[in-house]
Amino acid sequence: MAPPHWSRYEKRMNRRFPALLALSLTLAAVPAQAGPGYADVADLTLAASAIVRATIVDVERISAKQAPGLADDRARLLVTAAVDAVLIAPGTTPARLQWLWDAPLDARGKPPKPKGQAVLAWLTAPASDGKTQLLTRQAQQPHDPALESRIRAIAAEARSGTVPVITGVANGFRADGSVAGESESQFFLNATGGKGVTLVVTARPGEPRRVTVASGDVIDESAVPVQRDTLLWYRLACFLPATLPAAAGGADRALAADWQAALASLGPCGRGLPAAH
Repeated sequence: MAPPHWSRYEKRMNRRFPALLALSLTLAAVPAQAGPGYADVADLTLAASAIVRATIVDVERISAKQAPGLADDRARLLVTAAVDAVLIAPGTTPARLQWLWDAPLDARGKPPKPKGQAVLAWLTAPASDGKTQLLTRQAQQPHDPALESRIRAIAAEARSGTVPVITGVANGFRADGSVAGESESQFFLNATGGKGVTLVVTARPGEPRRVTVASGDVIDESAVPVQRDTLLWYRLACFLPATLPAAAGGADRALAADWQAALASLGPCGRGLPAAH
């Protein structure tokens, strides 16, 4: 049964798309962004119920009156897409999907014409009739093989369960070495599932600080440098606090400096799109 505010447009569509208004209300008006970086892709991939590669087969523009919250520089489009490949899905995915997309207008105020374009889309779980929702306005991207490979790699790492989800810093301590200027700081990180994760910062005279990560309670040769653009890097660079909490030893200036060195070694998270979660 349609809600009381159901529009004439939607009635004219013979109630084929009863979720249109609800979906349109969730599409936030946010500034246009460049293509997604690693953190953007990870945000979307870890939050999506379904991810597909699809070809757009039909597009219908929704009138501004029927598109609440639409930004002035956007057009709300009803996209119908044929699924070419399913990267992630909670179950069987319909062969055709439909979602709303707030598309950018060009300099003449015209929306794009994406019919025939191959896209990657991060979605909520599709209904049996194919209706679904983009996680964010940027959750539809032109298909690119490198982007698809990155999505698949992130999803595979996440499914493996080998990369802990970092939730904070439990404690930290610093010890001087036997040589002047030599030291090691260890930061014990909280993670889901009770897995121990330790961020280790080693300083030696004349060398840059070395930052490694060890799992488990024993710090040995298993500690390895963090590779950028991996799921572990993302969960550290994007979710660790910018300053060492007082409860974890933040009042110790040397320890806090090593924390800053660790963050600098990881580099900025580099999000360019609004987080999907």
